[in-house]
Amino acid sequence: MLQENGFKMDSSLQLLSKHRSAIMGFAILWIMLYHFPVPTDLFLLDFIKSIGYGGVDIFLFLSGFGLYFSMSRKNFILKKYYKSRFFRIVPEFWLVLIIVFLIQMDFSARNFSALLFRASTIGYWIGRQDETWFISCILFLYAIFPLYFKLFKKHGIKASLAFIGAGLTLILIYALICVFAYNNKNFGGFTILTIARLPIFFIGAVFGHWAKDGCNFEFNKQRKILVWTVTAVAIGALISFMNFMPSSLQTCSLSYLPYMIITPVLSIALAYFFEKCDTISKIFTVMGLMSLELYLCHIYLYKLFYVFLDYLDKNSACIMILLISLFASYPLYFVNKRFLTKKTNIRIRP
Repeated sequence: MLQENGFKMDSSLQLLSKHRSAIMGFAILWIMLYHFPVPTDLFLLDFIKSIGYGGVDIFLFLSGFGLYFSMSRKNFILKKYYKSRFFRIVPEFWLVLIIVFLIQMDFSARNFSALLFRASTIGYWIGRQDETWFISCILFLYAIFPLYFKLFKKHGIKASLAFIGAGLTLILIYALICVFAYNNKNFGGFTILTIARLPIFFIGAVFGHWAKDGCNFEFNKQRKILVWTVTAVAIGALISFMNFMPSSLQTCSLSYLPYMIITPVLSIALAYFFEKCDTISKIFTVMGLMSLELYLCHIYLYKLFYVFLDYLDKNSACIMILLISLFASYPLYFVNKRFLTKKTNIRIRP
């Protein structure tokens, strides 16, 4: 049971598992807000909007969290694991790519080549700019997770520390190369967006282990003070990055690091919020279940309808794009759940 003056780690993690979809719903709305180029003229909301890339960290944290549960099942089959991930993501991704390709009415060899690079995700890994970089990122992480899980079962928390440490090492090497060899300019394209999120993905897997296998750890007053102090320092670092060095630190990945601390704390705080606000939780859960569809529709509708920013007032155009994204995402979700789940005999989840 939850305590009035404190809480146990197990209780918090169970709430995190219970409200995982609702937290994903919050994350996708945060990402969509971040993508809109229009300021709201409200200082606090504009600041929250400016750091909305943290929604990606929430997604990857919860993905690592959920994957640990999936692979811990007694009836786990590796082939079924890859099959379920493929049918959850790739068919919808390809369908959206084809629709956008047809709408653009550009059937040149160059555009067709770009379509193939996106569809295969090869374009992302060779440094081409790609709006759907997250698909390439999550497919890669899904692919390597069974290796991580196998090593974790053999070596325990040491394996997690090794993967998290490797991710941090890559970030720091990347940052040093950007600073000293490329004058604070990004030399690797969108791949930095994956490199910078490796630690939080495996941190999510550690939290999944604690939730699934138990974590007899209780937060007393001193520990809560320590957690909130470290979180406040991380938020302070993030604010400093955004105010004083937004371009250079984001280019070389360092502005992503505070979310390694902020993301777990924010996710647990949201879990407690959704536990107390059942109606709001249900609304966000629906959006969380359709998070992949919302992401795909939003990314391309935002670009296709960007022209409306010149004809409507900017706030109206952004609201229109948001509403169209919400309506367009449901048919994709329905088709995937109704037909792919039925044909493959798998339960598809985000």
